[in-house]
Order: sequence, then structure tokens, then C-alpha cells
Amino acid sequence: MQNRMKIENVLKAVKNNYDINIQNVEFFRDGGSCSYTVYGTNNKYFLKTIGCQPYLETAIDSAYIQMHLLQNKFPVIPVILTKEGIPYILVEEQGREYIFIMYDFIELDEFSLEDNEAAGELIGQLHQVMKSYTGHLLVRGKNYFIDRYVEIMKKKNYPGVELFNAYGDKLWEKINNLPRGYCHCELHRGNIHKTKTGGKQIYIVDFDESNLSFPMYDVTLFCNDTDWSSFDYKTFEKSKFILDNFLKGYLRHSLLTNEEISAFFDFIAVFHFQMQPKIMEIYGYDTADNDFFDRQYDLLINLKEKYKL
Repeated sequence: MQNRMKIENVLKAVKNNYDINIQNVEFFRDGGSCSYTVYGTNNKYFLKTIGCQPYLETAIDSAYIQMHLLQNKFPVIPVILTKEGIPYILVEEQGREYIFIMYDFIELDEFSLEDNEAAGELIGQLHQVMKSYTGHLLVRGKNYFIDRYVEIMKKKNYPGVELFNAYGDKLWEKINNLPRGYCHCELHRGNIHKTKTGGKQIYIVDFDESNLSFPMYDVTLFCNDTDWSSFDYKTFEKSKFILDNFLKGYLRHSLLTNEEISAFFDFIAVFHFQMQPKIMEIYGYDTADNDFFDRQYDLLINLKEKYKL
């Protein structure tokens, strides 16, 4: 987990770099990034500080992506520009770099799964708007989606690593030639919110993992309602039901090939390869042991046999 900056240093950095009369800063929460509530004279703001390696390399990209979306009237939380007119600041504390991105503070509520068609519209619009983005996007390939997990298992001397390796190679063969484009890469339902008041506007947040890879991966993450560590057929069928409703909204704005849609369960399997390394990089390698890997593989084998992956 990233080391939290001293609160007085956070306050000093925002006072020095933003043309706002800052009064106070309070810690909000910790995770892949640390966030704070920043109080001005009459307004308050939301500050995200990114200093954790899985996010750092794409954090600056995320700031410019959000500016592009704002310029195209896509609903993201407005970014506060610095005195120099850029959407982030770079801060160093004890030899460690942090990226600060500050936003308007908007009261947000949880997103209801009943609105999955509306979410489909929003994500379809996101992918369509990002087709005109000319800024930098990190290209993500097999190492990011598959091999990182296998390499961690090797470091932990997991005896079944070659089973995962073979499974991952087969998965990559199936998805490698699918269409590439902008991918938010963290579009689970926890990163879609509604405003508590004012017409219930839907917002997408947390663009820190944005990259150039598979748009269908975003679709899969939102629709995935399966259990993380055990196979339950009902949850996979529920996920497919969510996908069918989601696509009613998505396809009004962006196209998906039949091959992409058919790869839905493949991408659920990819999710288990892609997500776990990030969890371990943030919270430590001891968050998974051989028993955990065994259960993950059992889930993946059941998924493979049931849906002929």
C-alpha cells in the first residue's frame, strides 16, 4: 500500500500550486491511491494523490483523458487546473514521487444494478468519445493481462504455476486478435456513481488504469457478477443476463463484433489473471497463498469446462 504523505505537506503542495484560497485538508481514504477533502473559503474539493507503482505510470495520462472527456461534454467530475493550467501536480516527499489530481467535490451515491442499460449507454459513449483522443495511451498486452500473475506464482514457488501458464496462453490466443481501443480497465460497478441530488447524473471515476487494449474488457468488468474465489453457475448466468441488458444501451453508441461479445466469459477468466497481481502489488504478496491459487485454478477450470473456453 502506498505510504501516505504527511498532511502538512499535502496542504503546502495544494496551497503552492492551485489558485484557490485553501483553508484546510483532511484525509479521506487509502487504497491504490490516497485521497483527501480540500476545503476552500466557500467550496470544497476532492484530491487524489497517486504514489503506488501500479497506478503511477498511467496517472498523468488519466488527468489528460479526463480533460478530453470534459471538453467533449462527457460526464466526469471536473478537474481543477493548477496555476500553470495543467490538470495535475508532481510532488516529491522523502525521495518518493506523488501525482496530485484535484476535482470539484460532488456528493455521489452507489450505482444501482437495475440501471445497467443506462450504464451501457454511458460506457458506449465513453468508448466513442475516446476514439478522438490523440494523447498518450499506454499499450497493454499479454504481460499485463496474463504473465504478471504467472511470474508472481513463480516467485512464490507455487507448484501449479505451469497449469496457470498453459491456461493463460490459451486465453491469450483467444483474445489476442480482438479489436483494440481505449480501455478504462477498472470499470467495475464501484467506479460508476450517481449524484445524490440534481437529476441523478451518472459519472465514471478512477481513470488511473486507462490504456490501449480491449474495449470489451470494460464491458466485461461492469457486467461481471461472479464470485471472486469460487465457481457458481448461477452467478455466471446472471452476468450474462446483465450483459444482454447492458448491450441494449452500449450498442446505441459503440459497436462490438460478435467475436468480442462471444469472448465475454474469456474476459472474466482474464480478469482473474489481471486483477490479482494489482491487489498483491498494493497490499503485499502475502495476500495470496498456495491454497488461494488452488481455489482460483479450480474456478478457472470450472469456467473453462462449462463454457468451452
